[in-house]
Amino acid sequence: MKTIEIDEELYQYIAGQTRHIGEDASSILRRLLNINLHLLSQPGKKNQPENHYSVFTDLLTSDTFTNEKSIINRFILLLGTLYNYNPTHFSIAATSLHGSKRQYLAKDKQSLEISGKNTKPREIIGTPYWVISNTNTARKVYILESIMSDMGLSESLINQVIDIFSPPTNKANS
Repeated sequence: MKTIEIDEELYQYIAGQTRHIGEDASSILRRLLNINLHLLSQPGKKNQPENHYSVFTDLLTSDTFTNEKSIINRFILLLGTLYNYNPTHFSIAATSLHGSKRQYLAKDKQSLEISGKNTKPREIIGTPYWVISNTNTARKVYILESIMSDMGLSESLINQVIDIFSPPTNKANS
């Protein structure tokens, strides 16, 4: 993580562009400048959603995922898939993601336990990462959305994942 100095007016502008509690300056600037990690790592190449859709579509439609009733287990499956899709981009995104007092992901259980009470760290199987599990569904969605966005994944894929974790809407009231 690098540190830069900016004037107060610019700081206030960036802070005013926050979409979620705990969104860090790097994520805000990436969004405002329309920069994503995928494009940064491959200059001259366009982000092609079809390249990553199959990996995630396979997971999202798998029996393992669809039959899993536990939201935390689905959350961990998705995080594992994100890591395995691109470990470098996942690591960069995970490093910049944290709340105002809590760290959400870390490479060891102890770092998460130190960052807050009742974090209930869970290992993300097949990765060197742990994630806090004692958060509500909205926070889990925020974590997934932030990581996927920072990794340069398409908006439509991000929305597909968000929809999976969103409660069903009552169509009678629509």
